[in-house]
Amino acid sequence: MTRASTSSRTRSRNAPFSVDERLTAPTPSTTPVFGHLEGIDDEGRVLFRPEETGAQPVSVIIGIAIDDGELVRAARNQTRALVFECGGARPERVLAGLLRERVSAKARDAAPGDLVVQVDGETLNVSAQKEILLSCGKSSLLLRHDGRVVLSGTYVVSKSRGPNKIKGATIALN
Repeated sequence: MTRASTSSRTRSRNAPFSVDERLTAPTPSTTPVFGHLEGIDDEGRVLFRPEETGAQPVSVIIGIAIDDGELVRAARNQTRALVFECGGARPERVLAGLLRERVSAKARDAAPGDLVVQVDGETLNVSAQKEILLSCGKSSLLLRHDGRVVLSGTYVVSKSRGPNKIKGATIALN
């Protein structure tokens, strides 16, 4: 090798990689692993057990956008999951998704807009195109698209620390 070719292969610390160097640089391996979530450890890490027999649960990094409550439920139910094992100097396991074979019949048959529920941690916003029905036992609250609100129950109490107003074009008592 001549001196010129040696110097062209040598680069300073701050110089960018050449195309040849990037193509030949070692890359860490990534392996998909199927298994089940096993729970949450004392430090809040998600535990995963690979499907291979005899494997012990291992902690994984959460690599998907998912609500903590939903993730805890999935771990308690031992939901099937996909994890990527990323090799390299410090091998890590990354939770890539929760797996299932199908959606529920109710979700499958729902009309557009039937399943819209948004929660931001402080406000619950539920929207529907026709009706929203909240029910528990013998009580219910029905909100209709035309503006009608129907509150039903065996015993209804209205409390207020301030004024308790009833307004309407007409008010019918009994």
